[in-house]
Amino acid sequence: MKYITLFSVISSVGAFTANLPRHCSSTALKSLDGAHSEMETFERAVYCAEHFGTCPIEQMEQLAKELEDLNGSYFEDTNEDRVKNNKPMIKKEIEDRQDVADVLKKQGELRLRMYYLKNANLFAHRVHSMEDAYPEGN
Repeated sequence: MKYITLFSVISSVGAFTANLPRHCSSTALKSLDGAHSEMETFERAVYCAEHFGTCPIEQMEQLAKELEDLNGSYFEDTNEDRVKNNKPMIKKEIEDRQDVADVLKKQGELRLRMYYLKNANLFAHRVHSMEDAYPEGN
């Protein structure tokens, strides 16, 4: 009798196993070493792209690289009109993900160039020196 009970418990364990959603790869969740999931990467990348100057440059470069390294689509299109012909939406998702990566890289580059302009650009330094020497010329 104990074996029958044990067998029934073991065979029903599969009913409680969580399956990953179809749009996530099996490597999407990297929780063993405390690393973040791909969805967290997506959220952080979009946040950094939308909020200029709020994220460290190194983080933006890493997020851009992670977005560029991804292949395929990660979101299901639930609109029935587009599900029939899903390929264009997949292509658009990939292009738009690349666009977010480009925004992150360009934002990082612009911030580095602004730092250089404020701290090491000889031309800007001389213009400011002339403004200080001849303030009435403005």
